[in-house]
Amino acid sequence: MRFRGLTVSFLFFSYLLLCSCQSSNRSGLGHILTKAMFEKMIPHANTDSCRAKGFYTYEAFIAAAKSYPAFATTGSHEIRKREVAAFLGQTSFQTTGEPWLPPDPYHWGYYYKKEENPPTDYCQPNPRYPCAAGRNYCGRGPMQLSWNHNYGKFGETIGRKKELLENPDLLIKNVTMAFEAAIWFWMTPQPPKPSCHDVIIGKWHGDEEGRLPGYGEISNIIGPGCGIGADVRVRDRMEYYTRYCDMLGVGYGENIACYSQKPYGNAL
Repeated sequence: MRFRGLTVSFLFFSYLLLCSCQSSNRSGLGHILTKAMFEKMIPHANTDSCRAKGFYTYEAFIAAAKSYPAFATTGSHEIRKREVAAFLGQTSFQTTGEPWLPPDPYHWGYYYKKEENPPTDYCQPNPRYPCAAGRNYCGRGPMQLSWNHNYGKFGETIGRKKELLENPDLLIKNVTMAFEAAIWFWMTPQPPKPSCHDVIIGKWHGDEEGRLPGYGEISNIIGPGCGIGADVRVRDRMEYYTRYCDMLGVGYGENIACYSQKPYGNAL
């Protein structure tokens, strides 16, 4: 009888653990985005011509999201889907390649993992986040994280500020870290800019400069291209976003363009 009691207790505990794990999976990124869907969204990421071939993986994206529990888990199921579409829309634009080739110009996200032929070293004088001699803080990873202060701020959150400032290429030696950096930027306000996360979940309601809540504000946060009329960069960010919304079966929300919004002045 004792053995049976232990067996029943063990089975009951196992059942509770399984339910807990399933509940966690249902509320996380993996419930919104399957591996098959991720790979369908970025079909050229593993082709031979892709500069980042084999780098960006679904597993790394899921692992990175666990470091930011509010990402893709806040609000209604519709809002969570929209956040995933918005994140992938912006990062696909940031990493896009070969946009003139078939089957569609908006199938080429996640083509690059590092900016090629950067026009500058992306170094700004900053005593807290000093540039290392000979280093270039150009775009890397899904968000194409740029500038020494962004490398330094992200590095602080993972306890590797000095390492990343001294060797920014570390960001693309570990794909999970690369996704973490992208989600960190997404989740972190940089005043006067709100966070992309707060905008897409409806926590940010606009400002006195006439900027409006919606996907267009996220394009403005990351920039450039807003506030100067029908800029193709804004259009392409929207096209990626609307494609992914359609694939996930979710509406676009309001104010998805930023053609007339006042720009912040500094892009990512």
